[in-house]
Amino acid sequence: MAARRRSSRSTRPKLEKDWVTSGEVARALDMTDAAIRRWAREGLVEAIKTPGGQYRFRREAVSNLMKSRNMPKRQPGKGSSS
Repeated sequence: MAARRRSSRSTRPKLEKDWVTSGEVARALDMTDAAIRRWAREGLVEAIKTPGGQYRFRREAVSNLMKSRNMPKRQPGKGSSS
């Protein structure tokens, strides 16, 4: 049974994450982790706090924030070529 469970996970298509970490957001916005977490605490960007105390941000909310601040389009959570 465990072998079947493992194999079904590996055959699933990779879906883009709906939620990203503060580090991913910080890299996308060229800011520090601390600044992003402060924005979350102040309600400037939509975020949830995990039971472990880490922030997670909706990818769509980050994209909207980037649009509202006229920032170049860089998707949070994706590697950059630079």
